[in-house]
Amino acid sequence: MEDISQSTAIITAAGSGTRMGGTVKKQFRSLGGIPVFIRSLSVFLNCPLISNILITAPEDDIALCESLINDFLDQPEKPLKVIPGGAERQDSIFGALQACPPDTDYVFIHDGVRPFITVSFLEELYRRVIIHQAVVPAAPLKHTVKQVSGNLIQQTLNRSHLVQVYTPQVFNYHLIHTCYQKAYEDGFFSTDDASILEYCGEKVYILPSSELNLKITDETDWFLANLIVDKNF
Repeated sequence: MEDISQSTAIITAAGSGTRMGGTVKKQFRSLGGIPVFIRSLSVFLNCPLISNILITAPEDDIALCESLINDFLDQPEKPLKVIPGGAERQDSIFGALQACPPDTDYVFIHDGVRPFITVSFLEELYRRVIIHQAVVPAAPLKHTVKQVSGNLIQQTLNRSHLVQVYTPQVFNYHLIHTCYQKAYEDGFFSTDDASILEYCGEKVYILPSSELNLKITDETDWFLANLIVDKNF
């Protein structure tokens, strides 16, 4: 595969992890003996398409994050930097976008608590983004979805037109940076990067993704993640 001149991965590890509870934030928990965010980071380090990596972390945890990288990984062969995250995810991403090398062509934005991506999937995302400029992993919904108000069902949604989206979401760097700037100017906020482009009227394409691309959010996810590691899926 032809290399791009510059591609930056932004790995978010700045969450507070309040839904998981416990004394260790979920991104730093040991999953099969390896911290969760290290599992995610390793894939990007091993992908030849990725030129630079930025990791967002809580300011109080930057030293911990750097220590874990040194403990579990060999000296990275590509630039890698841990930077402080913001108050919200959008703030963290915007700060990371501003910290990207100015000649970045594409940016891969990934949740650090999604440890089951693969290099081959990153390569497929790249093949799509050079055509479409904005691509996100997605999978169809399996369950019936209903819109509710309180405890009352309002309507049943047509799930054939609905998907659940994952990360890494991949974008033309200048496109997403411009859209983030407009979102802040307009006071628009979202926890999903693709929605920032949607707000700006840009097209976003999907790439079918395995449901094993699990985001560890609560104890049920933690249980499933351990099963995946134990079974070597």
